[in-house]
Amino acid sequence: FYDFVVIDEAHHGTAASYRPVFEHFKPRILLGLTATPERMDGEDVARDFGNRFAAEVRLPEALEEKLLCPFHYFGIADPVSLDADRFWSGGKYDTAELEKVYTGAHALATQRFRVIHDSLLRYEPDLSLVKGIGFCASVRHARYMAEMFTERGIPSGVLTGETDDETRSTLLQEFRKGSLTFLFTRDVLNEGLDVPEMNTVLFLRPTESLTVFLQQLGRGLRHAPGKDCLTVLDFVGQAHRRYRMDIRLKALLPKTRYSIDREAELDFPHLPAGCSIQLDRLARDYILRNIRENLRHLSVQIPERLQTFENESKQALNFGNFVRYHDYEPELLLAQETWSGWKAKARIAPLPEDPDLGLLKSALVRSAFINGASEIALLRRVIQKLEAHDISGAVREAGESALPLHYRIWAKTGTSLGMTTIHESFERLARNPHILGDIEEILEWASSETRAGGVIPELQSFCTFELHSRYGIADVNAILKGATLESAGQKGVGVLHYRDIKTYALLITYQKTEHEFSPSTMYADFPVSRHLLHWESQSNTRQESETGQNLIHHKERGCRILIFARDVKKRNGVTVPFTFLGPAERVSHESECPVEFVWRLLYPMPVAMFEENRRGG
Repeated sequence: FYDFVVIDEAHHGTAASYRPVFEHFKPRILLGLTATPERMDGEDVARDFGNRFAAEVRLPEALEEKLLCPFHYFGIADPVSLDADRFWSGGKYDTAELEKVYTGAHALATQRFRVIHDSLLRYEPDLSLVKGIGFCASVRHARYMAEMFTERGIPSGVLTGETDDETRSTLLQEFRKGSLTFLFTRDVLNEGLDVPEMNTVLFLRPTESLTVFLQQLGRGLRHAPGKDCLTVLDFVGQAHRRYRMDIRLKALLPKTRYSIDREAELDFPHLPAGCSIQLDRLARDYILRNIRENLRHLSVQIPERLQTFENESKQALNFGNFVRYHDYEPELLLAQETWSGWKAKARIAPLPEDPDLGLLKSALVRSAFINGASEIALLRRVIQKLEAHDISGAVREAGESALPLHYRIWAKTGTSLGMTTIHESFERLARNPHILGDIEEILEWASSETRAGGVIPELQSFCTFELHSRYGIADVNAILKGATLESAGQKGVGVLHYRDIKTYALLITYQKTEHEFSPSTMYADFPVSRHLLHWESQSNTRQESETGQNLIHHKERGCRILIFARDVKKRNGVTVPFTFLGPAERVSHESECPVEFVWRLLYPMPVAMFEENRRGG
């Protein structure tokens, strides 16, 4: 039976039409083309596959590969404030309330229209070249906008779900040939419209669904002769506290996580080539305020969203579904509270009273970074035995990985915790059922999210590093037998040397900041290509020193070089682990104190890591 199903945007099935196929084949993963399709009942089809994807090409990647045309995105201050509670209902904006303020003869609607009209003329002064779509809050809103534009000499039409086939065909024909400058719609044109020449999109309402936003934006991103870019005018108002402005902006950035408030402050420096986002002063203030309020008030927002999650999302409440639906960064969520603790604050679960709750809270953050398929599977099997209080079985299941698992969870020596054996470590962990349950849910999410391929390079029989999986310094020490239950091993000084097994682990942070690194450790470490890496030794290393000679002549001396790298040292206040890039061989070296090396990776580094950290990238 098939393990995945492919659905493209031409598929418009109801739940009843495709569910029998799903139940027969029981597909485990979904491959969606263009944007994740929505069912005709308005729900996201991905949830029928547990939100698991076999592969995806995100918008920034498609733009980088020139599959889509660039966009110039202008955020314009909307005079209408939507921060009052009457505008929010059932996890989204109330369409009826939006319609009241967006349409009619009253002063606020008139003022808003004037802002929209004047902004269009400012950014698109030659309307004869414009083919545009305006996405509206309701059918009435679409009609209002079309009438107001037409009155001012901008011929416009209305295309909604109520439009019959003959009228729809006529409207689209007039739009294609230029008789109509704009079509105003309420979500009808999210999919299925093929007018590559379309070059302007107006977002005239806040869109809660990221899928809908990307579909609407995507209508204008097709290449066409003479089309240099898509102009996007987004009218940004004072949002309700539960509306997430950051989600749509993050979707325009590469997969690598950036501080979205910092991006807004710096005019989005990490956009794909040819693209730009410009926010006017008020729009930037609105967006930054919304983003910071969301981050600042997690203690209020998360319990609220937990309480309404199942009703709002139509998904079962678990860690993976929650962070995916609300686009939370897991470490940000878990650094403040345990998953069980958040549910207790929402009064939907009992208050966790595990004896080591405070000590093991950080274990949840570390678990959220685990992405090795083999390690995830092993840790889940061990946890299942611990939950059944089969301590001996858990120790046997862990096998050679027992000590690395101890450091993954506890991050401290057994001695400092009053433990003398791994059995005691696992037994004590088993007394913390809420922590175990939380880790299990986090690992289930991690298993569905990982992009690591599960490759284990042939190093030594006990060395179980998975290629492109993430490890902290304590994990590296434990796996390379440089740690014991009594000692955590070497500290992170950039180079770890394991004499007994003739192995060097090089720990690389590409993007260094002065407040995290001293002047003597601001080394020039960067990828030259996906296979070549420029790296500088410690500042006191000379070529003739033992370390220098071992690195230079590592092949002749039988020394193994393992590379571990990360983009940044900290993100969201949490220390980021290193990604294992595999073994490497020396290509060249020069200079002294530090010695500059170029290493050849035996396996190519991830594309995203290369693109983000290469010189000139």
